Amino acid sequence: MLKLIMLIPVFFIINQNSLRYDGDGKSIPGGPAIDWSPNRPLTWSDFKAPYKKTIGFAVATSTCGFGYDGIVKGNNIQINVYVRFYCSESWYDKDFEIGEVLKHEQLHFDICELYGRKFYKQILLLRKKGELTERTLTKTLKKLRNEYDDTQDRYDEETNNSTNRSKQHEWERRIHEALAENAVYAHYKEF
Repeated sequence: MLKLIMLIPVFFIINQNSLRYDGDGKSIPGGPAIDWSPNRPLTWSDFKAPYKKTIGFAVATSTCGFGYDGIVKGNNIQINVYVRFYCSESWYDKDFEIGEVLKHEQLHFDICELYGRKFYKQILLLRKKGELTERTLTKTLKKLRNEYDDTQDRYDEETNNSTNRSKQHEWERRIHEALAENAVYAHYKEF
């Protein structure tokens, strides 16, 4: 089961020429974070938070999110979109250290990557139209975060948190196809 901590977009001005999206303004506790990569799947050792007994039948919790750093250069904004898995906020029950659960958690991270790509696609469209501003970034990110939250919830519901294997495989196929369709937007690091 995945209980995903959703990061609400808030912008902070670091200096007159910088923008940063840092989630809800609180610091993520120290510890490692993993940027999404097609060559770096999650392993159980990435889940560093201690096991937290929950109501119901949660056997793993992944914390991942997407956001950006930005630099303002005159009328131009350079964007670095990131998609991260936060190890110190993610845990699992060692009694359920099974491949199907890990694959389910990996797909939550893959869904996050898909929305990072969708966000970058929208950034490029805004830039092309000459409409890339802090305000349009905020609006775009909020809209995509809502879609992302709904998708993550629907994924858990339809797969019954990985126990419905046919639905799990259907979601894997669908998300991997969507990642391939959006591969051109995977190169979202500009600086």
